[in-house]
Amino acid sequence: MRLSTAGFHRNSIDAILEQQTRLARTQQQVTTGRRFQTAAEDPIAATRVASLDRTLAENEQYERNSNIIQTRLSYEEQALADVTTLLQQVRELSLQGANSTLGQGERNILANDVRQKLAAIMDLANSDDANGEYLFAGTSTGTRPFSVGTTGVNYQGDSTNRQIRISSTQSLADSHSGADVFMDIRERNGVFTTNVSAGNTSGATIDVGRVADLSAWVEDNYTLQFTSPTDWQVVDDTTPTPVVVASGSGFASGQAINFNGISVTVSGTPAANDAFTITPAQGVDLFAIVEDVAASLQLGTGTPQDSAVFKSRIGATLANLDKALDRIVTVRAEVGSRLSAIDQAEASREDEAIDLQALLSDLRDVDYAEAISKLNQEYAGLQAAQAAYTRIAQLSLFDFLR
Repeated sequence: MRLSTAGFHRNSIDAILEQQTRLARTQQQVTTGRRFQTAAEDPIAATRVASLDRTLAENEQYERNSNIIQTRLSYEEQALADVTTLLQQVRELSLQGANSTLGQGERNILANDVRQKLAAIMDLANSDDANGEYLFAGTSTGTRPFSVGTTGVNYQGDSTNRQIRISSTQSLADSHSGADVFMDIRERNGVFTTNVSAGNTSGATIDVGRVADLSAWVEDNYTLQFTSPTDWQVVDDTTPTPVVVASGSGFASGQAINFNGISVTVSGTPAANDAFTITPAQGVDLFAIVEDVAASLQLGTGTPQDSAVFKSRIGATLANLDKALDRIVTVRAEVGSRLSAIDQAEASREDEAIDLQALLSDLRDVDYAEAISKLNQEYAGLQAAQAAYTRIAQLSLFDFLR
């Protein structure tokens, strides 16, 4: 084998530089704590690390999303709790007003108090969050959802809700629309309504009624007519020609009258030609329900007929308030379920983060004991190579030709 002086020097220097490169790589591992710096050093591990980092970054975004939803839902839950309190107070005022010993002046005071509660409920329905976005406007968070118009309260938001992802497989709405919370509440018993006809001459009243068999109910307009204090008939007014659908005799106060799967109770002694209307229940907004309480409290009770209308209206307002409270309770339950889902998703993310960090550590983090030992070995090798080169670097073939 022929070895020139230049080739010998070049090979020796290349060996020293290679040793320095290995030493520098190991030193960088010890300094950064990472087993590799580029994907070229370990392509398979680098690919898996990139995937795990992406999953961790997504989980961090899901956590930020969860915090946003949790904050809005907490604001909503508090607003709904306050609305519940106000509705319960309105119900108590309605019960107080039903006391026959109160005078009209006292009932007017109660009515004013009810309208104060209504104003407070209106403010809560227009609540916003910490970012100034309205809670009950649906996706139109910049639009004030409720305003008072000539025919009552108008809803100006929309009926959709923002869906925000809190995990790779789960999304949650960050609030409820005002339509879901305050609008279209089925009045009275939810199926039909009862009222005392204005032309009655007795003090007989009718309750809100109940449904015995919903499948037998026919959604028409009916009139319960008394042809005498003890004889009655139910007429379907919806058909072109009114049709008698039920009749009876021997009526006594408090007796239930049943037809088409429903039951109503008339109290008192009706006069001949007294009538009571029975019509399908409609959807009403919560604000109209509360306003109806105030209006009912202001009804006169000077005559038996007025007293009958008043009692019927107060009974109806109590039933409507119960329906409104049921709606709020249902929405609050949904808010609670969403908050619980956020907590569960957070716990799952924390558990997943621990596992992902462990996998990342196995793939990316350097073994310090192994790396430092390797660093010492490579440093010793570099020193040996440098020392050997300095000893033989001055050797030349010409030294043997002297």
